Amino acid sequence: MALAAAVLFLGLQWAWLAPVPFLSEDWTQLAALGDVETLSAALDPGREPLRPLQHAFLWLLAHCGADPAGSLPAVARAVALALFAGSTALVLGLARRAGLGAGGAAAAALLFVAFPCAKLLVWPAAIGSPLRVAFELAALLLLVRRAQGGPGWSGALGLVSLVLALGGHESAFLLPAILLAWLACVGTAGLREGLARVRAALRDPYVLAACALAAFHVVHLLWFRPQRVHGAKDLAALPANLAKAALALAPEVLRGPAIAGLRGHLGTLGLVLGGAALLAALALWILALWRGGLARFAALAIALDLGLAVAGAGFVQRYACLAAAFAALSVAEWASTPARRALAAALGLAWACDAWVDAREIRTAGAGALRLAAEARAVPGTAPLVLVGVPDMIGAEVDVPFFNWGGALFLRAHGCARPVRLVRERAFRTNSDQELVGPAQLAEFAAQGAVVLRWTGHDAPLVPYTP
Repeated sequence: MALAAAVLFLGLQWAWLAPVPFLSEDWTQLAALGDVETLSAALDPGREPLRPLQHAFLWLLAHCGADPAGSLPAVARAVALALFAGSTALVLGLARRAGLGAGGAAAAALLFVAFPCAKLLVWPAAIGSPLRVAFELAALLLLVRRAQGGPGWSGALGLVSLVLALGGHESAFLLPAILLAWLACVGTAGLREGLARVRAALRDPYVLAACALAAFHVVHLLWFRPQRVHGAKDLAALPANLAKAALALAPEVLRGPAIAGLRGHLGTLGLVLGGAALLAALALWILALWRGGLARFAALAIALDLGLAVAGAGFVQRYACLAAAFAALSVAEWASTPARRALAAALGLAWACDAWVDAREIRTAGAGALRLAAEARAVPGTAPLVLVGVPDMIGAEVDVPFFNWGGALFLRAHGCARPVRLVRERAFRTNSDQELVGPAQLAEFAAQGAVVLRWTGHDAPLVPYTP
């Protein structure tokens, strides 16, 4: 029943998001993989970033012959949603492995599926993350079973799943640490017993092989890939990223004002409320550590997963999907009384509402992009078109990709035959292929015969540029 409800929820999300066109880096990634002649070349480990399964998926999309401005986005997103459905089933399996009954396991699965992951699942260019989450959960379940006396095939499949998770995203190298945290915390009477279980597990050839594989992967990333996509973040960015990560699992009704307050957007009161939210998150984390068992495992695993994103890639909400799986397991175990079950249900409902809010923002982005294409097609003449001020990201949390990459590719695919150039007059939060220009350059474009128009909003027409 829980899986059926999860599939229904995901199916409704897919139906809601299927009409949304490819956006942003979807176009640049498809163009890059479209220039790769063979699938084996797409799987080349020298390609950056080191996510061969992601590159293979995009290669298949680029070479399947379907129109990227037609039904292909819906097909691509169906794959991501299927991976998320598989992850939900794995959360159910982990809950049963942790000793939760049928009701508790179903609650964990439903909590996880309610977590707002639409921004992750709707973006085919980021298919590596759903791949990583699904195969990392599979590796955890299989290797836990092996470490607890399961058959050799369980360990072997666990290693295969780890390799596939690493093929989706580099961050899967954390899996052995998460596995050892599970063995040390879940079902143990105390720290001494937990450490004894860890020592015993490390004598198992499959667990030891998983640790060695992860260690080799880290060494390869740090010392043999100097041009890797993600390196350590600037120290100046860490406080903001830490705050966003610490509140990543809170419902948006709490997270949004807290982050805005910490940014100084709500005055002194906002700073106080934001600080209180951070202290509350820290207190919950400490309480989970003190509680032990599955709660302690979740606290450690969440800190590892979100901490890596903060240190290596910055932080946006879609990075919290795996952490949400661990949180769902802990909350489902904690919800052992009617009052606690009511609180867990409230959290799940809040997450589900956030998921639909995110889906609506993505729909808005898609509709706005299609409207922009229609307006560009309607501009009379054949002179080059310069569009000024089209935003890179939109949404309440400014994390829905819009036109930070691939704008000209999108417009061409949607029927705008004339040359188009998208430019910006301000710095973006993200990197972008939009050129940063000033009034003098815009005046020069106009002097060269280009039509220079300014974007003024989703529901407003393009207007002639004026300095």
